[in-house]
Order: sequence, then structure tokens, then C-alpha cells
Amino acid sequence: MRDEVFVRRLEAFGDIVMGFSLALLGLTLVVPDHAAALVEHQDWLVAYVWTFALVCVLWASHYWTFRYVFVPTPLCLVVNYAKLALTVLLVFMVQVLLRSYGTGTASDIIYANELYWGCLAGIWAATAILLVVGLRDRRSSLPPEIVARCRTRIYRIAATVPVMVAGILIGAHGRPGNMSMVVAIALLVGLAVGRIVAALASKGQNATNVS
Repeated sequence: MRDEVFVRRLEAFGDIVMGFSLALLGLTLVVPDHAAALVEHQDWLVAYVWTFALVCVLWASHYWTFRYVFVPTPLCLVVNYAKLALTVLLVFMVQVLLRSYGTGTASDIIYANELYWGCLAGIWAATAILLVVGLRDRRSSLPPEIVARCRTRIYRIAATVPVMVAGILIGAHGRPGNMSMVVAIALLVGLAVGRIVAALASKGQNATNVS
């Protein structure tokens, strides 16, 4: 049995951390000397919208995990704290990434991309660990549809993270200015592959149950 009070408090702590991350994202925006610079150079807007959306997705994943499958084992506590720490660090890395494209060298751009996307890959890997442990420990008490959705999320992450890492490695050996685009495309490919793998696995599981 879960300690529901502790789980709720831990979930609330995560909500605070993610809310702080969104606030930090806005507070770290640099006010230019001339407003026209915001229109002429829109990299800040792309990075802001992208990261804001990512944190919102992470919050939704955080909510779902805690509602259905989270178990407060020592391993899950450490992994959850690491995930929250990486979420805050991801917001900081947005500024590092933007600065590297503005004034950094080619190696700065590569390192900044590796750190930014590496944080995101680490967050998703941590999420997968929480889902795997939770599914293992709570499977008997979960409705079949929740078990299926949990498996889908695990398959999706398992496909996405390796493709993202491959995108980081490929991007690091190409033109530094294009690295963010290369990794973003790899991320989208990974998500698509994950959906296909999850759908095939679900179909195979259903066939096994029927037989």
C-alpha cells in the first residue's frame, strides 16, 4: 500500500518545482536595448515557447505518474528528485543555449546543445524508471486500461531517448548552427517510432490475451 499522504505531498512539491521552472523561464528573459531586436531576432521566442511547452508536458506526465503508478520506494524518491532537478536545470540551459548561438564559438554551441538535450533525455529516462517500477509494484491493483497506457508511455520513451542521443551525436559532427534542428528532428522521429512500437506491442498483447 502507498502512503497516500506522503505521495500527495511529494506530488505537490513537484508541482511547486515545475511552477518555479516556468517562472524562472520568464524571469531569465533578457530585456534588449531596443524593442525591435525582439522582432529581428526571434530565437528567444522559439526557445521560450518550446521550453514552456516541454515543462507543461512534463507536468502532465508528472501528474499522471503520481495519480496512477508512483510508489515511494527509495529508488523512486531519488529518481523523482533527480527528474525535478533536471527540469530546473533545463530552464537554465535554455539561456546557455541562446548565449552560445549569440556570442559563442562552434564548440560552445555543440556543448550547449549536448547539455540542453541531455537534460531532456535524462528527464525522460527518469520518467521511464518511475513508470517501470510503478507498473511492476502496482500492476495487480491497476485497471487494464491504465496498465496499457503505462506500457505505451514506457515504449514511447524507450524509443525516443536512444534516437535523441543518436541525434545529439550526429548533430555534434555536423554544422554547429544546425545542431538544434537535427536533435529536434531526431526527437520527433523518436516519438513517432515510439508510437508505432507501442501500438504494435499493444496489438500483440491483445492478441495474446484473446488466445
